[in-house]
Amino acid sequence: MNVWLKRGLSGLVLALLVAIVGLAIFLLTFNPNAYKSRLEQYVFDHYARTLTIRGDIGLSLFPRIGLSVSEVALSNRKSADTFVSVDSARFAVAIWPLLSNELVVDHVAITGLKAWVVRDAQGRFNFNDLIESEQTEVLQQHPGATGLAAPAVAAAAAPLVRRSDLNIDIAGLELKGGQIRYIDLKDGLATTLSDIEANTGRVTYDQPFDVSLKARVSGDDPVQDARLQAQALLRLDPASRSYSAQKINVQLTGRLGNLDQATAALKGSLAYKGSEYNFAANNLELAVNGDIVGAHPVQGLKTSLSAAQLRLDRRNQELKVAKLALRAAGQDAGHQLELALDAPALSISPTTAQADPVAGTFKWTGDDTLAVSLGLEGLSGNANEWQFRTANLDGALTQGERLLRLKLTSPVSWNTSLRKGALSAIKGDVSVRDPRRPQATDEFPMIGGVHLDLVKDALDVDLNAVIDGGQAALKSSATRLANPQIRFALTAEKFDLNHWLPQAPKPAPPAQDKPAPSTDTKADKPAEAAPERKPEAAPAPARPTAIDLAFLKGQDIEGDVKIGDLRIRDVQLTQLATPVLVRQGVFSLPKLTAKLYDGTLDGQFQASADQTLALKLNLDKVAVAPLLQAALGRNLLAGRGAAQIDVKTQGKDIEQWQRALAGRLAWQIRDGAVLGVDAGRTLSDAASTLGDVLKGRLGAVPSVFDKQRQTPFSTLDGRLDLKDGRGTLSRLLLVSSLVRVTAGKPALIDIPDQSLDVRLLAQVAARPPKELAGSLGALLGVTLPVRIAGAWTHPDYQVEWGAVHNQSIQQAVKSGLMDLMKGRDLLNQVLPVPDTEAHPAASGAPRPSSSTDPVERIGNALKGLLGQ
Repeated sequence: MNVWLKRGLSGLVLALLVAIVGLAIFLLTFNPNAYKSRLEQYVFDHYARTLTIRGDIGLSLFPRIGLSVSEVALSNRKSADTFVSVDSARFAVAIWPLLSNELVVDHVAITGLKAWVVRDAQGRFNFNDLIESEQTEVLQQHPGATGLAAPAVAAAAAPLVRRSDLNIDIAGLELKGGQIRYIDLKDGLATTLSDIEANTGRVTYDQPFDVSLKARVSGDDPVQDARLQAQALLRLDPASRSYSAQKINVQLTGRLGNLDQATAALKGSLAYKGSEYNFAANNLELAVNGDIVGAHPVQGLKTSLSAAQLRLDRRNQELKVAKLALRAAGQDAGHQLELALDAPALSISPTTAQADPVAGTFKWTGDDTLAVSLGLEGLSGNANEWQFRTANLDGALTQGERLLRLKLTSPVSWNTSLRKGALSAIKGDVSVRDPRRPQATDEFPMIGGVHLDLVKDALDVDLNAVIDGGQAALKSSATRLANPQIRFALTAEKFDLNHWLPQAPKPAPPAQDKPAPSTDTKADKPAEAAPERKPEAAPAPARPTAIDLAFLKGQDIEGDVKIGDLRIRDVQLTQLATPVLVRQGVFSLPKLTAKLYDGTLDGQFQASADQTLALKLNLDKVAVAPLLQAALGRNLLAGRGAAQIDVKTQGKDIEQWQRALAGRLAWQIRDGAVLGVDAGRTLSDAASTLGDVLKGRLGAVPSVFDKQRQTPFSTLDGRLDLKDGRGTLSRLLLVSSLVRVTAGKPALIDIPDQSLDVRLLAQVAARPPKELAGSLGALLGVTLPVRIAGAWTHPDYQVEWGAVHNQSIQQAVKSGLMDLMKGRDLLNQVLPVPDTEAHPAASGAPRPSSSTDPVERIGNALKGLLGQ
C-alpha cells in the first residue's frame, strides 16, 4: 500500500513538473502577434469592419494575464473610413477568478482614443450594428409591434434576453488624450469633444461606481467653444438595459451655438430602465445663463428648471410630476423678458388622472408691454383619455394709452390611443381700449374650436366672431405638422383696421418762442438783439426698427380673404377680395380687388424673405375728392380719376425701404376742379391790382381761398419716376379754360427726406372766356414760373418774376416788385384754414397777419393759385 502511494505521489510530482516545464516552454515560445490576422479576419467576418493592429501585442500570463496593444483602428461597417482608433491600451486579467467565470481586470489605461460618431439622414448611428440586442431581433420578428405595442412586445421579450454568466470587475479606467468627433447629418450638427480625460472607480455590473470627466467642446456648425466638467455615480446593467446616474454635477462654460458667455449646470439623479421603458429624475436642477446672439439677441439670459420628481413609465402608462418649476428672464432690444411655469403635482395612470392647477406667465415689458397668463384646472380621466375641465388664456398688449386684450376659455381633451385632442368649446372675446377713439372700448366676442389629429397629422381651426357689428369667420386646416401646409378662409362683413393699429401721433404744436419774420420791407430798421439762449442739444434720432421677413422661408400657406367693408385710417374699401399665398419664401396677394369711392381697385403685392417688397395697383373711375379727404384730410381736388402704381424696394427697415424705392406712379383726372380757388376771379383781381401799381395807385387783393370756390379743369395728368427713393416728375399737365400748368426743371421729390424741389410753369390762356378777357389785361398769355422747394409740411413758394417775359410785369419788377417779394411767403393766405376739430393741435397756431403791401399780395395771390 505504501509502495503504491509512493508511486502515485511520484507520478503526480512528475506530472506537475512536466506541466511547469511545458508552461515555461509555452511562455518562452508563445507569440501573440501570430494571432493578429486571425483576430482581424474574425472581426471582418462577423461585423464587416476592418480591424487594423499596427503595433505589437504584448502578453504576460502569470500571475495575471496582461495585454498591451498599440496603434489599433476599427473601420465603419463596409467602409474604409475609421470609426475608432487607439494609440495604446493596456490591462491585466487575474487568472484564478476566470476559473469561477469571473473577469477581474486591473486598472485599464487608454491613451489617444479617437472616435468618429456619425448619425445618418435616417437617424441611425454608425455603431448600431455593434449594439444590436436579441430584443431587436424579437421586434424584427413582430413587424406590427410599433407605437404603443412596441413596449409590450419588448417587455414580453425581456425574460428571453440571456444574461451573461461572466461577471466583469474592472478595478478602474483611465483615459487620456481622447477625442470624439460627432456629425449629425439629420439635424446638421457637428461637434468635437477633445482633450478628454476620464477616470472611474471600480466598475462592476449593477454596482455604482464614480466617474469624472473633463473635455473641451468645439465646433463650427454651429459655433462651439466650451469647457466641460462632469462627476457622477453611475450604475450599469446591460443585461436588463438599466442605467442610472446619481449625484450628478455637470458644469459647462463658454460658447454654445447662439448662446455666448454661457454657464450651464446640471444636478440631480437620472435613471432609465430600457426593459420597462421607465425614465425617472429626482431632485433635478438645471440652470443655463448667457447671452443669445444673432438675429434675435437676448442679453443676460437666466433660465432654471427644477423638479422634485419626474417619472415616465411607458409600459404601465404612468406619468408623475412633482414640484416642477421653470423660470427664464432676459433683455431683448430694450425689453425685459420673463417666463414662469409651475406644475405642483400631476399624476396620470391607466385608471386615474389628477393634478393641482398648472399656471404659466409670460411678460415682455418696455415701450410696449405684452403679458400672457395660462391656467389649467380640473384634470380628470386616465392615461388613455384625459381632459382639463378649464384652460384659461389671458393676454394683454399695452401700447401707450392703448390696450389690446384677449381672453379665452375652453375644455382641453386628449386621447392617447387615437392620438387626438381638442379645445372643443372656445369662448372668449377680444377688446380694444383707446381713450383717443370716439368709443373708448370695443369688444369682439368669439366662439369656436381647435382639433388636433396626429394620426392624420392635421390641425383644424374653426372660429366665429362679431367684429364691428358684423359676422366674421375663420376656417383653417394645417397638415404635415412638422413642416405645415396651411389652407384657410377668412370672411368678414366689416373690419376696421384702426382697432388693431396704433393711433397716429398728435402733431406737435408750433414753436411759440420764435418770432415770425418781418414782412416790412419799406423801412430798413435794425432788429433788436434777441436775448442769448443756450442751444439745446438735438435728441438722437430714433433707430429704425428692423423688420425681418426671413420667417417666410419654408412656409406653405394658401387662403382666401373676403371683407365687405374695410377701413384703414379714414380710407374705406368695400367688397375686398384676394387670395393669399406664402410659398418659396414669398408672401403674395396675387389678385387684390375692391370697390373704392365709386371706382375700382385691383393689383398685386409681394413681400419676400430677401427683404424685397413689390406693389402694383390700378385705380379706375375713382371719385377723387372723397379719396383725398379720407387719405390726406384735405379736399383739394374733385373729379373722376385713374392711377397706376408700380413700385419695388428692398431693405431691413422702413427707412431703407424708402431709400431703395424704385418704379413709377401715374395718374389721370378728367373733368374735375381745384377746390377752394376761383382762378378767374383771382387772376382778374391780380391783373387789376397790377394795373393800379403801374399807375401809382395801391390797392388790396381779397383773400383767394374759399371753400365754396373752385377752378374747373378738363385734364390733370402726371407721372413720377422713382429711383433710390427720389422721384422725378417726368410729366405734369393741368388744362383748364383759363390756365395750363406743366412741369419744368428741376422736378424732384425726395421721399426719404420728405422734401421737394419742383418748378411749375403756369401759362394764362391767351383767349380766356369772354367774361374774363377784359379783366385779365397784361396777364393774358403770360407763363409764370413757380419754384416750390423745402419740406413737404412747410414748402416755400416763390414766383420767379425775373423769368416772366411780359413788358408790364418786367416794368413792375424794375419798380421794386422783387424787393417787395423778399421774405417768407404767406402761404396760409391761399391754403385751407385748418379744421380745429379735426386737427386740435392746429388751433393754437398763430395765424399770419395779412400783408398791407398790394404788390406783395399780387405775388401771393398768384402763388396761391398756382400752388393749388
